[in-house]
Amino acid sequence: MSISPPVDWLFTLALLLLAVRATARLAVARLSGIERNREIGHAAMAFGMAALLVPGLPRPPLSVSVGFFAALAAWAAYDWARRAHARLRGREVDSCTGSPLLDSHHALVGLAMVVMLLRPGMTTASSAAMPGMAMGSPGAVTLLLLAYVWIAALVLGVGMTRVLATTAASGQSQTVLSSPATVYACELAMTVLTGLMLVA
Repeated sequence: MSISPPVDWLFTLALLLLAVRATARLAVARLSGIERNREIGHAAMAFGMAALLVPGLPRPPLSVSVGFFAALAAWAAYDWARRAHARLRGREVDSCTGSPLLDSHHALVGLAMVVMLLRPGMTTASSAAMPGMAMGSPGAVTLLLLAYVWIAALVLGVGMTRVLATTAASGQSQTVLSSPATVYACELAMTVLTGLMLVA
């Protein structure tokens, strides 16, 4: 996909910064299972989205891109189901996004990328290479995902402001890579970029 070269470069830079941050945290921090899964998901999603935007770079085959984001969505859904099952058994489990309201967030963002790739405008150019892949207009699905993405962005934005206010009031300092405010900021940036790509 392409929006315009300057915007493509801006989005690509933002995504690469998100991917580098997640990769750096995986390399230097001792992470719990939920934190490790979150950062792996961030890095993979950001690199995958950036590959669709870099001006002048050949786009991956549609089948590869759809399979990649579908696999990320499935993995996130499995991780979400495990956490939900643990809660049903009475165990205390942290949210992967910082907000329990968004436990399914990564799965739905991955689904949004799949829907974006399978829009008629995206599949037309690739239908010869992927017979049967083109699908009818997913208007209702796209609208539902757009509504979710922007509501999620709002929830994450509110959460980030609360975390910043709490941190400022407590006077505690944390490393940039691991602070809750950074986690919220990365989730928010990824969510907003997904929404923009979905409507582009």
